[in-house]
Amino acid sequence: MGTVNCRQGQHAQMALSNKGSNIQGPWVRGWKSLWSGVGTTRSGLEELWGLRGHLCQHQEPASLLVEKPLSEWPLPQFINLFLPEFPIRPLREHQQLKVLGLVAKGSFGTVFKVLDCGQKAIFAVKVVPKVKVLQKDILRQCKEEVSIQRQIDHPFVHGLGDSWQGKRHLFIMCSYCSTDLYSLWSAVGCFTEASIRLFAAELVLVLCYLHDLGIIHRDVKMENILLDKRGHLKLTDFGLSRHLPRGARAYTICGTLQYMGKKKAKAGGKKEDLRK
Repeated sequence: MGTVNCRQGQHAQMALSNKGSNIQGPWVRGWKSLWSGVGTTRSGLEELWGLRGHLCQHQEPASLLVEKPLSEWPLPQFINLFLPEFPIRPLREHQQLKVLGLVAKGSFGTVFKVLDCGQKAIFAVKVVPKVKVLQKDILRQCKEEVSIQRQIDHPFVHGLGDSWQGKRHLFIMCSYCSTDLYSLWSAVGCFTEASIRLFAAELVLVLCYLHDLGIIHRDVKMENILLDKRGHLKLTDFGLSRHLPRGARAYTICGTLQYMGKKKAKAGGKKEDLRK
């Protein structure tokens, strides 16, 4: 269960083209219903070693192969939904990644510390199950997270390294930072005034940069402010971020309750619908 052959993928592709970019059609609802009771049974990073270049093994007559090369075949919808922000990677691209440990576990995904044996460098990889993305109806938000990070080039932003998809998971890879502002504050107890001035100045610079691009982060907190080896800020976790045209506003109550005012926290109760 959960596989789609080439012919089914072709019909799904035609149905999607008739509805434009609307991802809320009956096909997606069907997938959400189909996968509603399905959980992942293998490791969250199973596909780091299990990616395959040939995603569809259905055989077509030789005449069709001549008319429609393999590269032009329609992809199964469960893969096509996440393109182009999450491209397909053959095994050789990421087979050298070795899991070193768990960094954090969030509402929608898990972040692992991994070693790239080829580059001899350490990265952080966020792994998000595709099933959960469709169940929670956060497809647009996941794609916008990657799209926004690809636009950003700033010394105080935790930039995107790479993103790709496997059969069951989405992967977002970034550089690895060993500590965050909250962990540092918890360890030292308090910051000096000079340190606070530096942190505040760097945070203001990066927020002004994002706002000039029409990007709102919507979850700025100490846990999402990483520190590099020199002690400079790296704003991370753009999972709730939005790109808005000039003059537009977002009305969704979202973020972390511990960092909200009392009135806003009571109104929101918990993280609200991310689609708005």
